[in-house]
Amino acid sequence: MSKRVINLLNKYGPMLSGKLAHIFEKEYGVSNMAARQALSRAKNPVNKICTLSFEKNQKFFYLESQYMSQGYIEGLLTAIKENSQVNWIYICAFRSQHGYVSKDILPALVASPIKNVKGHKLHQRVIEDLLNCRIIEEFDETRWKLCDWVPVSGQNLARATGVEVVKKQIVNDFAKWARNINFIGYDSSKTLVESAEFANFQWAFTAPSYVQPLYDMALQKNGFIVGDIFYGQAATVEDVRFFIDKLSIIRNFKKLPAFLPILLVESVTPDALKLLKENKVVVAFIKNLFDERYTELLAEIVNVFTNASAIIAKNPGKIEELFLELSKAEGRYNDIVGDMFELMVGYYYQHIGCRYISIGRTIQIPDSGKMNELDVLVERDGKIIVVECKATRSAISEVFVKKWLNINIPQIRKWLNEKYPNIKNFEFQLWSLGGFTQEALELLKKDAEKAKKYEISFFNKKQIIEMAKQHNVQPIIDILHQHLKPPLEKIVS
Repeated sequence: MSKRVINLLNKYGPMLSGKLAHIFEKEYGVSNMAARQALSRAKNPVNKICTLSFEKNQKFFYLESQYMSQGYIEGLLTAIKENSQVNWIYICAFRSQHGYVSKDILPALVASPIKNVKGHKLHQRVIEDLLNCRIIEEFDETRWKLCDWVPVSGQNLARATGVEVVKKQIVNDFAKWARNINFIGYDSSKTLVESAEFANFQWAFTAPSYVQPLYDMALQKNGFIVGDIFYGQAATVEDVRFFIDKLSIIRNFKKLPAFLPILLVESVTPDALKLLKENKVVVAFIKNLFDERYTELLAEIVNVFTNASAIIAKNPGKIEELFLELSKAEGRYNDIVGDMFELMVGYYYQHIGCRYISIGRTIQIPDSGKMNELDVLVERDGKIIVVECKATRSAISEVFVKKWLNINIPQIRKWLNEKYPNIKNFEFQLWSLGGFTQEALELLKKDAEKAKKYEISFFNKKQIIEMAKQHNVQPIIDILHQHLKPPLEKIVS
């Protein structure tokens, strides 16, 4: 029986068990039950994917020799698209984010629950399945990445970062807008990374509402506003499916409070708009909620993130203009300013002079499959400087410093030695706007003193401002003074 299965897979390529059983039935004149029994008994070199959830409990069959072939890739992606909606939505989420998604944001971009919902696989289990099948992989501690074999248009970490930064800003501004018109309870909203949970799912935005008809006067019970966001391109039917599916699931819940679903979009195709309206969704166009300059500024921010190194090297005035506009906004863009800290550091080095500069560069550690991202890399006066940027308002802890000293620096040094064999002068810098705990500071001082083959430097917010003053880098001084408050008590580990 295994030989027959092997022959069919060689002839027709990898496929789902339902289709394979049907072909087996026709080719060999057996019953469907006999065909399915033959598939279940097939052994090496016949393999099957059992972890991914497909309709009707199907499995994806392939030969060992076909693994990662073009036929395998096309067959698996087609099978997922046509017979595994839950997994296809994840792939679409990564594609809409140029291949990279932050771990804490991903649950709001898909249709899997973060807590138990009968009949639906948990988000964490779907992640495990996708990792096991090498559809996604861990890029670093904070991000997942779509594996390179999965086609995606314009895979770009920098652009993905810019899109996420802008998404957070839009959601925060929507929350303020809703609060200002008394649409939601004052300071009661949760957004993206703040565990914006409703009905066991994560959303981009949730908030209780005390206006009718959401508020139940008889029971004196509030309703909710729940929303998600799609940004960066015109939303298609495929792009909004995650939101529609979440709504379809929770609308079957009993005793669920009244809620109003809102999808924030930049633009949307006619078919997608029709589908959203059919599902009674409020479609909130960003350009209609806010002024035209706001939408233009967000697009500029994404562009600056995407092309940071080139802009800083060739057109630093564009960075200055952006910093100036942000500094005039009276704190409105505080979160974005924090996310742009790497750009500020890059701009500082461009201003004081350097031979080469790179922002957000992804490197592969030699003799290892591990990837690392360099916040800022500078070549200046015959020295390579690698800067780790921490824009949190909280103090950096000893735990983080240990990892940076004992893991990050040795890994990056391996890459530097291979990439720059003629340069032996390396410096590793840690810029922290929130400063350092006493334990972290002592550890940094100790390692800086004993380091012989490279230099270690570290700067807090006060020192960064003094450096900017010394070299007359006024835009950085203005931004740091206006937007970033004193450090908080909380420690970043």
